[in-house]
Amino acid sequence: MLGLTSGQWLLSVLVGLVTFPINFGLKFVPDTWCIVLGEEPEGDVEAADKEYQKLLHIASKYKSSKVRENSNSKKLGNYIDNKQGDSFKMK
Repeated sequence: MLGLTSGQWLLSVLVGLVTFPINFGLKFVPDTWCIVLGEEPEGDVEAADKEYQKLLHIASKYKSSKVRENSNSKKLGNYIDNKQGDSFKMK
């Protein structure tokens, strides 16, 4: 036998599609109704928040395309060109 029959394929797709209404319904369940499986150490929460703030700061630098347009590599003409049969070379 070479894979699924059309009936098996249809059944697997239908079972997969059931997840969409379940997911939609769960969107309306408040977090307070869900069980908490464990507490995170306060130090871990603070460290994660600091790292997230750093990432937001870095991302804010790249939001505008002006950062890329005004980059030093474009001004100096330093970019990498990959030619057929050659390794990466600086122009």
